[in-house]
Amino acid sequence: MKRVLVVFLALVIFSAAHAQFNESFGSIKLGAGYAKDFPGLSGYGITGEFSMNMSERLEGAVGLKRFNMQGYPRNNQVNEYTRATTIDFNIFYLPLVTESHIVRVGTGYAFSFYSMRRSYPVITSNGTEKQTSWPVQDSKSRTSGLSAIGEYEYLLPNSNISLGLRAAWYKAYDRVTYVGTFVGLRL
Repeated sequence: MKRVLVVFLALVIFSAAHAQFNESFGSIKLGAGYAKDFPGLSGYGITGEFSMNMSERLEGAVGLKRFNMQGYPRNNQVNEYTRATTIDFNIFYLPLVTESHIVRVGTGYAFSFYSMRRSYPVITSNGTEKQTSWPVQDSKSRTSGLSAIGEYEYLLPNSNISLGLRAAWYKAYDRVTYVGTFVGLRL
């Protein structure tokens, strides 16, 4: 895990040092959207990201996400939730770059700090009678995992501001799907 981070950071620093063509220092993106953990457990995600060109078709990014998802997926007595803060290190390939449109496809590695509440059935048998209970299990932990990301960004004419749409699949603490919009500012 630490090796992946060290290799990624070395790649970003090396590429940024050789990228002499950059028109801007980088960009900052802030966004919000819909997040889904698994059926019945959904909510919102808030994202922030700083990205920098590494070459003509590659971009490196460091991001921060906050997910808050809740619901009643297994029974209507226990409100299950997932609350997570995640630090991301992403690399994007830019297959389409024009004056007003950018399409990004990327992957990344995330470090997640989460708390979650789950409830699983426990069946007890007293002879012929079976009783089902739903004990609550709360947990807090840290973990890490991969992500797959796709983005479309529209650059507003004569402005440093952009608007975009992001779809992503994150596997840091659970398989989370995210779809949201963002506003970008080129520095």
